[in-house]
Amino acid sequence: MKMHPLPTTILMLLTVLLGSQSVNAESTNVQRVRQTLSETVAESEGAIAQLRAQGATGLTAFLQVYGGELATHNPHLLRVLDAICQQRDCEASRLFWYTDFAQARAAAQASGKPILSLRLLGQLDADLSCANSRFFRVALYPNVQVAQLLRDRFILHWQSLRPVPKVTIDFGDGRKLERTLTGNSIHYILDSDGNPVDALPGLYGPQAFLRHLQRAEQLVQHLQSLSAADRVTALGQFHQAQLATIQNQWATDLAQLGIPNPPRLVGTPIRQTTPPTAIAAAPIAYAKARVETPLLSAITPSSSPPSNGDR
Repeated sequence: MKMHPLPTTILMLLTVLLGSQSVNAESTNVQRVRQTLSETVAESEGAIAQLRAQGATGLTAFLQVYGGELATHNPHLLRVLDAICQQRDCEASRLFWYTDFAQARAAAQASGKPILSLRLLGQLDADLSCANSRFFRVALYPNVQVAQLLRDRFILHWQSLRPVPKVTIDFGDGRKLERTLTGNSIHYILDSDGNPVDALPGLYGPQAFLRHLQRAEQLVQHLQSLSAADRVTALGQFHQAQLATIQNQWATDLAQLGIPNPPRLVGTPIRQTTPPTAIAAAPIAYAKARVETPLLSAITPSSSPPSNGDR
């Protein structure tokens, strides 16, 4: 059957109609962005929820309208931005985080990107989350290279495992100091189906974090090309090789420092159904325990402080 080209006038009309729809959608989104700053709580919360439902696109829309005003540090503007990102101090990193894992996995499957899933004590959108996550918010995620990689190559998700332990010091004159106690965090790298591939526990500097993320992304891409059985074998081989590398580096570092015998490490406790107490968990992270244990012992006098060998 011979196909006849559409008349030029019809093509022009279709172009105008499609362009008009695009302009109307963009205008609606701009209006929605402006509603996030509404003094009416219900209207503001509704607009924020609608932008979050758009994922990273909703955050981009907000930044296109108000990005230039963030430098004024308007408290209301920053609170709304944090609510859209679901991350405290989002102005520094401008990253969108899912808090619903099903939504994060759906976004990963649609984009083909791996998932970076942060598990922490407390909440990433709260000021007093665990100390590690506060470091991530102010020193790791805002790093230009880290933020760009996370924004372009990963779907971001965080989950609070339980509230972070806190202590309040009352000075008796109206002043109070509140701070967190213990707590740790871990970044899981998951494939687009939500299967774990690697894990980065504790603190990392920006360059080390970048190296691990890039390596994990390459691993995910490699695993996707394999059959299910070969994927399991390849993943096991990868982690065996990483363990050998870590052990060799550990021995090299000790030798350079002239330490003939490695420090005694605290064994990981048997898996429990309930979280351990802060004073029981502190020695697992040896370096942090040196700072945390004195305060923990002071506020739990009935407990014997854990032994760290050379205390």
